[in-house]
Amino acid sequence: MKGFIDLLIFIILFPLIIILIPLISLFIIFFDSRPILFSQLRMGRHGKEFKFYKFRTMEPMSSDELHKQHYRQLSNEKLIEPSLEPSDPIRIENDDRITKVGKFLRKTSLDELPNIFNVLFGHMSFIGPRPLVKYEAELYGVYLKKRNSVKPGISGLAQIQGRLDLSLQERLYWDLKYIEDLSTLNDLKIIFKTIKSVLSRKGAN
Repeated sequence: MKGFIDLLIFIILFPLIIILIPLISLFIIFFDSRPILFSQLRMGRHGKEFKFYKFRTMEPMSSDELHKQHYRQLSNEKLIEPSLEPSDPIRIENDDRITKVGKFLRKTSLDELPNIFNVLFGHMSFIGPRPLVKYEAELYGVYLKKRNSVKPGISGLAQIQGRLDLSLQERLYWDLKYIEDLSTLNDLKIIFKTIKSVLSRKGAN
């Protein structure tokens, strides 16, 4: 059923995809230069790595090192625990590496549009925990295997709670809750709430 829903959503979005992807690509080339896409190895189901695609929103020479340091700082070099206790969000404020077009794409979540091809290739689903970079995954400790027991998604339960306004601990809590309550009905609810979240731009960066 999950695979059927993914295919159905892809078919519904296809007319929009073939218009938006070339249009956004031209904007990036004209205002920010190449490359158009950002690709990165992410962890999929059962920890299998795949190449993840997004529209590029940062300067081409940007390094992952700042993000690595940021994640380590937030975790205090300790394994994270699922929790809804208030904590520091994962947002990096005033990141000057983000391009002008990139700011708009992030605010509207259009930078995630190429994720649809990851769904088509079978690496991801429309709904599920967001795929982790390896250095993020190292923070999840004993919870990583359970979190990676389902396909990662473009959106998920954590994303509709606030996206980058959440701490790592909060994101883990909602990701595990999604897996525990996995159902077609919950996926449909998350789809509709994702649309609402994107339109409100809540938690976008």
